[in-house]
This record gives sequence, structure tokens and C-alpha cells, in this order.
Amino acid sequence: MDDTWDAIVIGSGIGGLTSAGLLARDGKRVLVLERHTTAGGCTQAFRRNGYEWDAGLHYMGEVHRPTSALRRIFDHITGGALEWAPMPDVYNRIFIGDREYEYPSGAAKFKERMKGYFPDEARAIDRYVDLVFEASRSAKTFFAHRALPRPLAEDLYEQMCEPFLDHADRTVTEVLSELTDDQDLIAVLCGHFGDYSLEPWRASFAMHAMLIRHYIDGSNFPVGGSGRIAETVADTIRAAGGAVLIGAEVASIRIGEDGAARGVTMADGRVFHAPVVISDAGITATANRLLPAGVATDLADECAAMERSLPWVVLNIGIKESAAALGLDPRNIWAHGGADMQERMSAHQADPHNQPMPAYFLSFPSAKDPSWDERYPGRATIDICGLTTWSLFEPFDGSRWMRRGAEYDRLKERLTEELLGQVLRFCPQLEGKIDHTELATPLSFNHFLGRTTGDFMSFAHTPERFRQGWISAHSPVPGLYFAGQDVVAAGISGAMVGGVTAASAVLGRNVLDDLPTVQ
Repeated sequence: MDDTWDAIVIGSGIGGLTSAGLLARDGKRVLVLERHTTAGGCTQAFRRNGYEWDAGLHYMGEVHRPTSALRRIFDHITGGALEWAPMPDVYNRIFIGDREYEYPSGAAKFKERMKGYFPDEARAIDRYVDLVFEASRSAKTFFAHRALPRPLAEDLYEQMCEPFLDHADRTVTEVLSELTDDQDLIAVLCGHFGDYSLEPWRASFAMHAMLIRHYIDGSNFPVGGSGRIAETVADTIRAAGGAVLIGAEVASIRIGEDGAARGVTMADGRVFHAPVVISDAGITATANRLLPAGVATDLADECAAMERSLPWVVLNIGIKESAAALGLDPRNIWAHGGADMQERMSAHQADPHNQPMPAYFLSFPSAKDPSWDERYPGRATIDICGLTTWSLFEPFDGSRWMRRGAEYDRLKERLTEELLGQVLRFCPQLEGKIDHTELATPLSFNHFLGRTTGDFMSFAHTPERFRQGWISAHSPVPGLYFAGQDVVAAGISGAMVGGVTAASAVLGRNVLDDLPTVQ
């Protein structure tokens, strides 16, 4: 391996891979360093006992449209090698208690379906969808602003940010409560708030609007599983003379005498040099773990003051029959105990040992991927996620992965049974057929994602988050940039746009202008 590169990217999550892929397409030799044994971060796939699961990507919006910005970014950084399979027209099924509500593809069909459920709320539904589109449109200049150098960003703040902040300054519950008094409708419209891992009464309406807009035209799944993302982007990086290394832990970012980032020192002592360092390890981890003591202390303080997103437990399930034979439905399921979401959330947080988790998400990846049966014939997989609280796992903080003790194992067994109960509620045909289960907890996400409280999506997407002027692709250290969802917003698409923002900051131009135009 060469010692000197055009740029170094710390972390191979989708934000880091996107920035590396864009720089590679600009002709830069980029070194991507991943401390774990698989590249991809939350987009990676992992295998156990003859099964494969996707770590964090369960569905994607917008990519079925070749002209969409997100699809064009994917095509650019993968050389068009990544394929997408459409999910059914109804991609989400929302359960409020025992009542089911469907999310169909297309804004017009979505409004029509919601009005069928709530015929007296037609005006509220129309206005809601209008607000979703208004907030989403205003987000473009807001996040472009985070790629600008700080003096220019200060001059253009009002022009580029205030239209978005008009939506971002209010919570989801505040906006919806002005539109309607129907608590069931509010619960249905918030049915997949888990996608931004924050309660609607705390979350910014702008975050909610961006999520709904992302999916409203339909949903998709990567052919070959989410692991194909890292594989295809890595090919682009290598084609430009770069490299993606796994098992490569960065100990610290090197700072030159001029105070600028000059490369990294690895855990084994080796040094790599570059005039540009992009951290996709998260702003908090970068400030507290990767920067030398005394550098950017204000940044560490700012991070410590931020609220955190909610934690999850995730149960990966394997069955020795095909999805078709089992009759598994590729549509996602979001299950809530009732419209009283806030009461249920409070009850679980107050007594997590005895109160059930307030929300569940079920995904059926082997039924979504058209290549699955060829790759894993006669097998099927299910993921079920449960929304929980950090206090349940805090007593085990500091213990080692896979060696957390008997009490922790008993807690995992109890949570596994609770999640399996929900799986059998919706898929009773699986009774007695489950072959393999493995539970990931908030402590797992601390270990693999560098989190501190199992906060799967890092900073909470509150109204206050979007008012933080220090959140930017530019760090306080010259030559050091940030990528990923900390820079922009939650989820795969948010982290990806964070990678676009970082590449734009490095190159000093809007890299979206580099994307080929699709006729």
C-alpha cells in the first residue's frame, strides 16, 4: 500500500462510500479505512449458518426513477452496476392495534387511500401532503448550505436556510394537530416514525416530511442485497487507483504544524498521508476519539449537548423454506399497540422490564430480492425491530461484545420471545419452523457504529438539531471534513446526501452538477 493519497475516508458507511466514490469519479486516489471486517456500515450484509441479513437497509425510495437525484448518485458512484427491484405497490402496512392501514405508491393514491379510511378528513389530508412537498423542496438549499465554507455560509444563511427552518422549527405532532383532531389519523400518518428513530412529539416536521416524500412514490430493494452497494462503489474507487481496506482501525487524525489535517495514524502505528481527510465515523466519535486532545474541544462540547435518537433491538430470523413456500409478503409491517403512542412509549421507558416495546417493524428481505432464491435456495429470512430505551441496557455498558454475562443473555432471551410473538402474530404459518435467531441490541450498535447510547441514527432529529450552525461538512480543522447522516439527516438516503455534501465541500463545487443527465 502507498503511504500517500489524494484523500482518506475514515469509515465505509454509505456517507463515506458516497464521498469516496464521487472523489474517485473526479480522478482522485482515495483510501477508505474500515475498522470492522466488512465494508458498508449499515448497508453491509452479514452471514450466519447459511443465511444472509442486511444490517440496516430495508427499503429505499426514489431509486426506481432514473431521473431522481438519488438514483443518479447511485448510478454515478457504482458505474451503473447496482440494480434495484421494486416492492409491491403497497410497500408499508401500518397496524394501529388490530386495524390495518396501507401506504400505496404515488401521492394521489396515498391521498385517496387515506381519505377512504378517514372520509371526514379530506382537507387535512390534502394539506398534509402539500406541506410534505413544501418542506422537502426547501431542504435542497438548506443542506447545500452545509457544503459552503463558513464565511460564505454565514452570508447566505437567511437566503438558503430560513424557508426550510419554517418547517423544521415545529414538531410533527404540532403540525398534525393543527390539521386534524383525529388521533387515529395522526397515528397512521406517523406510522413509520421509526424510520427517523424519534417520537413524533419530539421530531422536527421537516425530518418527517423528507421521509414521507422519499417513499411516497414507492419503494425498492437492491438486487443481491444491500451488500452490493459497498461492492459496486469499491469497484469505482479501485478503478481510480484507490483502495478500500477492512480491519483497518484509525487511531488518530494527524494534525500538521499549520493546524490542518494531514493524514491518519493507524492502530498498528502505520501512517497514511493526505491533504484531505473525511470522517464518516460520526462527528461525536471524531471529536472525542480521533482528534488529538485539545483540538476542537468546542466541537466535543457541542456534540455532548445534543439529544440522541432512539435505540432499537433487531432480531434476525432464518427459516429452512423459501419465502414463496412460506407465503411471506414482501410488504413491510409497522405495528403499534394503539393510537396512544405517547402513553405506550412513556410506559415502556418507565418500566422496560415489564412493559412491551411500543412499536415494531417487520421486514422480509428474502421476499424482496429477486436474486435470493438463486443465492439461498430453500431458505428465507425475516428482520423484526423493536423500539426500546437505553436504560434497559445501560447496566451492561462497558462490557465486551459477545461476553456480556448471564444476566444480559437472559434479557436477550426475553426480548427475543417478545419479538417472536409479534412475528407469529402476523405470520402464524411460521410456528415451529424457525431455524435460527440472532438478536442485536443497542450495545451491538455502540460496538459496530461507534454510538454511545445505542442511538441508531445518532443526533436526534429535533427542531433544535436543524438550528445548529456548527453542523457542517466543514470541521473546525482545515482539511478535515464530515460525511454521513450527522451532516444531513437520518437513514441511508440522508447519510448518502451527507457524502455528497462532503465531496462538494472538498471540491469546492456542487458535485450533483457532475452527474450525467438522464433523458
